[in-house]
Amino acid sequence: GQGQMIASCDIIKKIIADESIHGVFVGLLAQEIFDTFSDKKKESLQTGLYALMDVLYENELKYTDHVYSDIGLGAEVKEYIRYNGNKALMNLGFEPRYEVGEVNPIVLNGLNVETTQHDFFSKKSTNYEKTLEVVHLHHDDFNLEKELQLDI
Repeated sequence: GQGQMIASCDIIKKIIADESIHGVFVGLLAQEIFDTFSDKKKESLQTGLYALMDVLYENELKYTDHVYSDIGLGAEVKEYIRYNGNKALMNLGFEPRYEVGEVNPIVLNGLNVETTQHDFFSKKSTNYEKTLEVVHLHHDDFNLEKELQLDI
């Protein structure tokens, strides 16, 4: 990478973890809202969801053929699309819809937010860390005039 993409792995891992949290959280919110509807409305919403998923799925397959077929990755990417579609449905509380073969284990490992790699030389890790000591900020913390007053 000629030094142009330093720490990009850390950034990508944090983005993946962040998106995973979003998917689960939004899915839980959607499930709570879904549970407030009547059975008839739930059936209608589920039918609409699956219809939309099928349209999106077909669109992704066409895009994948266009982008990946020339380099021989089309079938592998399509497995991931089915896996990801099922994951989205499960986050929303629905059953998986698409038959999934084997997703590349390297891809799955990259998506696994449970795996953490530590760089023992720089004492960095690729996971989020919760702050143990929280220091609350106050308006006076930013009062620079008070800090710069000189008694001459």
